Amino acid sequence: MEYISPISSAVMAVIWIVYFQLFLIQYQRNNRPYMVIHHAQNENPDALCLLVNMGKETIHVQCVQVVLQTLSGEERTLTVTEYRRVGADDSNVHQVLRQGPLQPGGYLVLGSFRNIILGRRSDDSDRDSDYLFEDVTAVEIRAAVVHGPSRYAVGVRRRFWLRHDGASEIFPRDIHSEQLNRRRHRHEVRRWLETELCPQ
Repeated sequence: MEYISPISSAVMAVIWIVYFQLFLIQYQRNNRPYMVIHHAQNENPDALCLLVNMGKETIHVQCVQVVLQTLSGEERTLTVTEYRRVGADDSNVHQVLRQGPLQPGGYLVLGSFRNIILGRRSDDSDRDSDYLFEDVTAVEIRAAVVHGPSRYAVGVRRRFWLRHDGASEIFPRDIHSEQLNRRRHRHEVRRWLETELCPQ
């Protein structure tokens, strides 16, 4: 009978180890950032694009970029962030800058897909550019953010494709926004920030 006590102690130790592992996994999952690039109003290219914070922690949006692919096969990266001087009393700073803290459940309006693709150009000035809206065949919208518990920037991206048969339409390539919050993604998200901020 004396062997029962060591066995029961070993079993209890295993149970506590498993319980601790499950608790740790659940804690990490609950504190992991989760962002959504939301395409409103179906396939209309004039629909709004939203960056939504579905995580439980506040995130700080550092940059938002769009990668365009054109009919000629060219790929170009543009910034969605508008850097302009804003007064300290502006109550809607992050909507203007496309930057700043985003509370859990909060969202950032990035603009319509047409405006994101064309940047600051109007439809009138578009004809003087080297590409038209109808030249764009695919779009990737991506954002790099700082998540409180992590010292590294994390990212999110979502890809769309465009059809220009008569009226232009835009469709997501996947129903989910891709989360780039693991160790293997750090270099890629850092590269986004470096192309945006150009550090020395």
